[in-house]
Amino acid sequence: MTTKPAAKIILGSRSPRRRELLGSIVGQECLVILPPSSPDEPGFADVSDEAGIERRLIDIVQMKHDDICRQLAAMPGEPIPPFVVVADTIVIASDDNGTRCVLGQPGPERWQDEVRSWFRRWLSGRTHEVWTGVRISHGNQQTQFIVRSKVTFCEVSDELLEWYVATGESTGKAGGYAIQSHAALFVTRFEGSLTSIIGLPLMEVVAGLTKLGWRRDAP
Repeated sequence: MTTKPAAKIILGSRSPRRRELLGSIVGQECLVILPPSSPDEPGFADVSDEAGIERRLIDIVQMKHDDICRQLAAMPGEPIPPFVVVADTIVIASDDNGTRCVLGQPGPERWQDEVRSWFRRWLSGRTHEVWTGVRISHGNQQTQFIVRSKVTFCEVSDELLEWYVATGESTGKAGGYAIQSHAALFVTRFEGSLTSIIGLPLMEVVAGLTKLGWRRDAP
């Protein structure tokens, strides 16, 4: 008796953290990494209200998804259409005046100064939100959602901040920190999905894949 091969899951991301998270659930043998062809995407400098931030995050995830689908369309066809998973994570913080700011990844130039500024104004001793937008598709079926969580940091002294910057951990991280590594030192509590704060909400992603027909032990 022969069995059909299971559909592959395409993860449209450069993030090793997302790869590890999703691979731990679906199996690395089922996972194919296909990053977007361009790292460029719209920023959040012109939006600060919740509805505007939500629309922009959805737009970014949609752009990533469309990029991956264009790449797949240019490749030899697979016998079984793959599942496509893309995600984007942002940190939304507020200062003493109630001003909201979306913190993406620190820039490649002078990132140390940018991270110091973020901690001092937006993160130290405060609660911020972490949103991860996700889009999943399989053939003509699609689902998308945003998972919202909250993280509270202790007051971070200049000495601790300099130590953290020196670890180099901030590069490539939304908000300039990694909750699953050295930055765990600063977290007094969090609400919501830990895996979403890291970069991919596993419970919701598995539910989305299942909704579109994925089965862990599918023949």
